[in-house]
Amino acid sequence: MRRKLSIFLASLGMSLGLGMGAVGAQADASEDLSRLLQPLGSISGNFRQTLKDQKGKTLQKSSGNFSVQRPGKLRWQTGEPFPQLLVTNNKKLWLYDPDLEQVTVRPVDNRMKETPALLLGGKVEDIRGSFSVESKKGAYYLTPKRASAPFKSMVIRFDNQGLPETMTVRDGMGQTTDIRFNGLQANPRLSSHMFNFKPPKGTDVIRDE
Repeated sequence: MRRKLSIFLASLGMSLGLGMGAVGAQADASEDLSRLLQPLGSISGNFRQTLKDQKGKTLQKSSGNFSVQRPGKLRWQTGEPFPQLLVTNNKKLWLYDPDLEQVTVRPVDNRMKETPALLLGGKVEDIRGSFSVESKKGAYYLTPKRASAPFKSMVIRFDNQGLPETMTVRDGMGQTTDIRFNGLQANPRLSSHMFNFKPPKGTDVIRDE
C-alpha cells in the first residue's frame, strides 16, 4: 500500500441501444454540466480523498491541495501519509515522489486528458464528445465513451455557489476514490510557474516517452 496512488495519479495509469428520449436527456445533462464548468477558468483549494476496494473497505486516506487552470494545466499535491506531486502544463507531465527522490516525466496524450482532475480544467466543449452524461438529483454521472479511458465512471456534485463539492471515481478494478473539496477559490490568479516542475538536485529523472 506504500505506493498506492490516488485515482487522479494512477489513472495516468451506455449502451448504444439508447432510445431517443435518453439521448436527449444526456445532451441536456452535458449542456448543464458545461454551463457549470464554463465560468471556472481556474480553481484552487484543498481536498480529502478515501480509496475503497470493491467491498467498500477503506484502503487509504490522504489529503492535499490542488490548482487547475484551463486548458489542461494541473498541480495536484498530496501530503500525508505519502507525499506526491503531479504537475502538468498540458504538454508535459511530472510525477514526483520526494521519498524516493524520483520524478517520472512523460508527454501528455489524449488518454491523460481524460483523467478526472483534468476534466475540471479541460475544454468544456469536449465533454459531450468524450463522455455520456446523466443528471440525477443534482449529481452528474459521467461514463467515458472510450473503453480504454483511465476510469470507468465518475459522479460529480456541485455546491450552492456552483463549485465542485465532491467527486466519486470508479476504476476498472472496482475500486472507488471519494474526493471531497474544501476551501475552493473560483478563478484565482495563478502563476504559470505553478504548472512547470524543476526536479530538486539529486533527483532521479525517469523519462517515459
